[in-house]
Amino acid sequence: MAKLSESDFRKEITGGEFKSLYLIYGEEKYLVKKYTDELVKKVVGKKGKEFDYFRFNSDADPGSIFDAAEQLPVLGDKKCVCVIDYDINGLSERDFKQFEEFLEDISPETVLVFSMPTTDPDTKKKSGGAKGGTNRFSKFAALADKNGCVIEFKKPGDIALERQLTAWCEKRGCTLTRINASKIIARVGTDMNTLKNEIEKLCAYADGKEIEEELIRLLCVKNTEAKMYALSDSISRNDFNSAYRQLHYLYEQNEKPEVILSVLSSAYVDMYRMKTAASAGKGIAEVAADFKYGRRDFILKNARNNAARYSGEAMSEIFEAILETDIKMKSTRADNRILLETLIGKLLTIVKKEGNV
Repeated sequence: MAKLSESDFRKEITGGEFKSLYLIYGEEKYLVKKYTDELVKKVVGKKGKEFDYFRFNSDADPGSIFDAAEQLPVLGDKKCVCVIDYDINGLSERDFKQFEEFLEDISPETVLVFSMPTTDPDTKKKSGGAKGGTNRFSKFAALADKNGCVIEFKKPGDIALERQLTAWCEKRGCTLTRINASKIIARVGTDMNTLKNEIEKLCAYADGKEIEEELIRLLCVKNTEAKMYALSDSISRNDFNSAYRQLHYLYEQNEKPEVILSVLSSAYVDMYRMKTAASAGKGIAEVAADFKYGRRDFILKNARNNAARYSGEAMSEIFEAILETDIKMKSTRADNRILLETLIGKLLTIVKKEGNV
């Protein structure tokens, strides 16, 4: 199934040559909403939105959607019918059949948009039983591709995100270096809605000046995953107070000890991979590709720095301690918080023995 790229979709919106059917979805919800809004605005304009725009939510029945799509536009040449977060897999066989027939012959005066700005389609669920069943969303996407177009917005990579952050800052009269943009991403995460909110906050404080690292550390709140990785950083530095302070923050956010342990172990797996890669003469890009880190490759930069503090023997001790704690959490009635706090104490002792901090 061919999918329209972001740049081609942008050109289509700007050019005003609209198709009758669009399916817009993907894991980057900011882009799904942004381009859905831009498409609607371009099709009907501000005045036409009152008369030539119909919006339906997930609970709409197919008949209402069809009726709206068959009405003639009032003010302009086109009308837009936008269906938000529709559960296509939840349709009955009869209703889905109606959609199949309707999508084959949409009025040329109609632009019908199915957009998913907050939900993700289930591309694995099958109707008609596990054997020989079909996924209705995939079938619907094929229909959309045949009678209109499909746009899937995946998470952009770190470089694209850094450019976007600098562009947002320039638009607000501030400057942001690519290095500091990467530091914002490392603290906040890669969700574009969250990043945009952080940029607006930073620009308000910067007041037309450059956004520097000090301001980023002062204002940008770390996401939960970043805080968990910060815990491993504190341990690697043998910073006793910081390590237990990070753990306290996570407890305040009601994070479960077993979840913290899982992310902590992942952080040490990252370090081990980077340590092994360094001995083999490989870099971050190769590790990210081999182990499919994708847009999360930024965590390997810290992992590389932290890995240099450990010997191979120390890494073995750390994994043994983590495994022992994991087994106890799953097989005993001991308090998981106490088990986790004890583990952190052991890890700090291992780091101290290394003497590289």
